[in-house]
Amino acid sequence: MSQPFRILSLDGGGIMGAFAASALATFERETGQRIIDHFDLITGTSTGGIIAIGLAMETPAEEIARFYETEGPKIFPKRSGINKWLGRVRGVFQPRFSSSALGVAIQGVVGDRPLKEAKTRLVIPSYDVNTGKVYVFKTPHHPWYSHHADLTAVDVALATSAAPTYFPAHTIPGRGTFIDGGLWANCPAMVGVVEALDFLGQAPEHVRMLSLSTTSYPFRLERPEQLRGLVGWAPKIIDTFMFGQAQAAVNMASCLLRRGVFHRIDYQVPPRTFEMDNASCAGQLTAMGRQIAELNENMSVMKEYFLDDQPVEPFRPWSDGQGSNRADVKRVDPSGNEPMMD
Repeated sequence: MSQPFRILSLDGGGIMGAFAASALATFERETGQRIIDHFDLITGTSTGGIIAIGLAMETPAEEIARFYETEGPKIFPKRSGINKWLGRVRGVFQPRFSSSALGVAIQGVVGDRPLKEAKTRLVIPSYDVNTGKVYVFKTPHHPWYSHHADLTAVDVALATSAAPTYFPAHTIPGRGTFIDGGLWANCPAMVGVVEALDFLGQAPEHVRMLSLSTTSYPFRLERPEQLRGLVGWAPKIIDTFMFGQAQAAVNMASCLLRRGVFHRIDYQVPPRTFEMDNASCAGQLTAMGRQIAELNENMSVMKEYFLDDQPVEPFRPWSDGQGSNRADVKRVDPSGNEPMMD
């Protein structure tokens, strides 16, 4: 039997990415193995995309976890008093936060390196507002993907994390203007599955996926008779989209990988325990991620199926003239823009 093809999928969620980063740091610390050495492909959306790119650029998960506690307050500055109210008024007409602090913080994690220097395959969802189409940034793990090779890791991270109302859209000169990939793939599990099964020609029984959330809470639509018009739906519509998309992605991925391995790590908290722009929660999320990772039900799976004694073959981008021999491509989209369509 050939060596399994391992995928790491990382959800979006702003500051709540501290939960996933802390869990990964705990796995690295307890096993003595690097995440980057044991996954053939990493897909991440928004804050998950930042973690994915950081890992691919060989930043230790422990350092990425610290990023949320040290840089979170700079990215999401807390306002009080009159500044809080002014911020709310400003948010009606402009994004709540500047992307400059986010860009500086990301650069501290991934540096100035281009995407082609990633040490594993990356698949990073975003959304192109110029064309009105889903968009996926990819490392050059096939000759037809070379058009993203020289993009900076910072640009890709900013493109996937430009959450509407929170940050301005991110423009990459000559490429387009992008917003948060969470609009269509906040849980990018299916993006990773499609890349592996269709574009890279992997058999489902050979695929192992680890999917990490940024915590969740019990969700249901109470008093449906009141869900009428904008006023009735406004408080619930975003959560409805996000929860529906995540549930669909997890359910479909687990079905397709029934003969392989699909392991989802999530942790339910009371509603509104955390908010994606509340940096004061980073420490609590970090502790929670460590606690969940240490549970035997998660640590044992990691040691048996993911961070074992069989590291993946080193990834070589096609731009080096050789490429990785684990990418037997079945079918690809030359544009790279629509990963789930011909």
